[in-house]
Amino acid sequence: MSRKTGDWGDVRAGGVSGVSARVRPLPGGAGSDTQPDWIDVTVMPREEPAVVSRGRTPPRPPIRSRAEVHQAGLAESARFHQSLMRWLEAHHLLGAVRSVSEPGSMPMLHLRCAPRVLDQLRRAPEFEAGTMMPLDLI
Repeated sequence: MSRKTGDWGDVRAGGVSGVSARVRPLPGGAGSDTQPDWIDVTVMPREEPAVVSRGRTPPRPPIRSRAEVHQAGLAESARFHQSLMRWLEAHHLLGAVRSVSEPGSMPMLHLRCAPRVLDQLRRAPEFEAGTMMPLDLI
């Protein structure tokens, strides 16, 4: 029996042994010092801490229907989406954002972006931002 010649392992990238020219490395898996290309980030508006006054309870907000609450949430989420997009544009970060979720009924958006966007969002006083836990860790 004869052995096959010209197997895929015979082709080496740049003369480096063990690295095939036809195999791409996994994103973020090239080494411990490299960062992944894209990360998933959740962004919400930062809330001011409520001032608690002793002895007095805050007045209750007027009772609204569920439809009114939903419409108010949609409007707030749309305003937040616009403000985040303006902030990204003002800080020249739109090129580092791959995708932004559509506004929903809560002021919370999901971004797929470069790690530097997350760093900038965490420094901004108007946003709370964090990464999502990968599903393989659950």
